Amino acid sequence: MAGRRTAGSAGATREPVVGGSDAAYWRAMADADEREARRKRTLGITALATGLVTVAGMVAVAVMVQDRADDPSTPKAAAAAAAPKAGGDPSPKASAGQAGQTGQGGSGAEAGASVPGLKLGSAAKVGAADGRDGKALQLTGSGDGYAEAADASVDTTKDFTVSAVVSNDAASASKAALSQNGDQFFSFYLGREDSGSNKNRWVFKVQTANEAGKSAMAVSGAAAATGRWTTLTGVYNAKAKSISLYVDGTLAQTTTAPSIVAGTGPLELGRARYKGQWSDAWKGSIAGVQVWKKALTADQVAKAVSGAAADPAPAATLLGS
Repeated sequence: MAGRRTAGSAGATREPVVGGSDAAYWRAMADADEREARRKRTLGITALATGLVTVAGMVAVAVMVQDRADDPSTPKAAAAAAAPKAGGDPSPKASAGQAGQTGQGGSGAEAGASVPGLKLGSAAKVGAADGRDGKALQLTGSGDGYAEAADASVDTTKDFTVSAVVSNDAASASKAALSQNGDQFFSFYLGREDSGSNKNRWVFKVQTANEAGKSAMAVSGAAAATGRWTTLTGVYNAKAKSISLYVDGTLAQTTTAPSIVAGTGPLELGRARYKGQWSDAWKGSIAGVQVWKKALTADQVAKAVSGAAADPAPAATLLGS
């Protein structure tokens, strides 16, 4: 009769079952294995759930951090909120800085500003002028201090009159208040002459040929004033072939001008063309620019300078009357 293996037997794999059969033993072992499997599944599900909870918590923290960063109460978001939007109104700080630039020197001058009828050079300014109502073009004698007025140009082969109220701050040198120019030389030039026998004189001159030294001048008998507003008027009479200069409405001189170089460019304020270069930059202020496409008489010039309504009316007026 074969006996059951005991715990002490060699190669024993299980304890003997007392009072039971092998079938019961194996059922018990299967139940134990099933319980162990269920325990492991439960542990796996718990671990997965714990991991998901951890990840969810990390995501929630990240979202909270992002929300905090986007909160307008944070310094970064507040700075962004304070910044002006494209095309919107500037911040108060920017506006204050711009206002300070506009009011340089307390004159309200604007560098490179937009002025109706004028294209300004980068160093040109328009602002309130001492000793005169209204605004004036303010120039420092530099090459980029000028203004152009294309709509105020004239046909220099026909009658014309040009006038400007000027204040000269230069102690010496020739200076152009108004001019109209060809490629190489000015056609006409109104301003201050300081060369040869004409030392520090107001002048209206025209270029008679495209070569140096070919010009006709009408000059003042008295020296050109410095630091005082003066009205200069130049008249070209094509039929009489003459030019005339008026100072403050009074005729200073009339001179023969046998010919005149065509001025094809715009009216220039504060510079003139000479030997293909810009020269004679004005130092001071220019206002009350008027242009007539006819030769005014002495009486008409005096009336225009007096402040009365000009008759005939000018074809163009810049920087007040």
